[in-house]
Amino acid sequence: MSPDEQELLVSSAEVAFFGIVSLIVTITGYGAFVLGTTIAILFLLRRYSLRHTLASRGLLACLIVIFICSTWNACYVGAFSLTIFRFAFVRTLPEGLVTQVQSASNHNATWRYVAASWIPTIITLLGDCIVVWRAWILFQQEKFLGLSLMTLMIANIGINVTDCILSDIKLQVEIAQRLTTLDWLSSALSLAVNLYATILIALKAWHHYRFMKNALLHEKTRAQHILLLLVESGAMYCAIQTVYEVLLLLETYTAVGTSFTLTIESIISVYFVLAASYPVAVMILVYKDISPIVEIFNQTKDNLQTMQLSHSDAHAVLEQGRHRDTE
Repeated sequence: MSPDEQELLVSSAEVAFFGIVSLIVTITGYGAFVLGTTIAILFLLRRYSLRHTLASRGLLACLIVIFICSTWNACYVGAFSLTIFRFAFVRTLPEGLVTQVQSASNHNATWRYVAASWIPTIITLLGDCIVVWRAWILFQQEKFLGLSLMTLMIANIGINVTDCILSDIKLQVEIAQRLTTLDWLSSALSLAVNLYATILIALKAWHHYRFMKNALLHEKTRAQHILLLLVESGAMYCAIQTVYEVLLLLETYTAVGTSFTLTIESIISVYFVLAASYPVAVMILVYKDISPIVEIFNQTKDNLQTMQLSHSDAHAVLEQGRHRDTE
């Protein structure tokens, strides 16, 4: 075996190893995702049977599309890894190892073209839309905040779709080999959308807490617990996106080796599993028994009425006292 073939064998083995790591992570995460999706669909179907709303139909459609895309992504990762083993190592050709590796790359090209860019982008954008929708519902009266959130989401969709189109048509040779500016920019916009939505939900949670405190209701409500869970889960997801963005920038603007690139690919597998699971977790939190939004508005309304009644009662007592003093 020549030195070139030895080097090719080592690099192919690295690709196969990290492919198996990505496969294990993806399939394990996919199993948890299927369980969470089943629970979320049951909640949505129960809500849909009680109240036929456009929001319920939209969320159910988004959940089904995310499930289909996640299933396709799991199949892609599995097929990618198994194809490398079959055509690069198991099946031997008279021409040698170079031809075997080239054959494996050719067989993976179809899978890579179909699933490498569009499927993860669809999963990420649908997850972002669900999170943005939940934050927008909380700030329906704040037109500026809602408009800024929707503008950021539209820009996020435009950049991600453009990135996928350019990746498919490959306008430049470098697009096929290295990450372009749009790759990290699309990820950065997704991070900005989720960070902004999380901050808005945190502000709503803080305002709700202050209102309950001013109303002399010190016991934590269920709405507060759910809002805190949404904020904590959003913060964790933003932290993961930040790590992912840093790795993309390092891969784009620094000279990295094959091992580092393959490590990034493994982390990307974790990221896309979490990207699919995050909106499912949000749905489960929101639609378990009752939405926190409904409880916030109902409690606010009830507390305002209670405070108004208390002020009315106090005013009546003062008037009675004055009347007695006059007599």
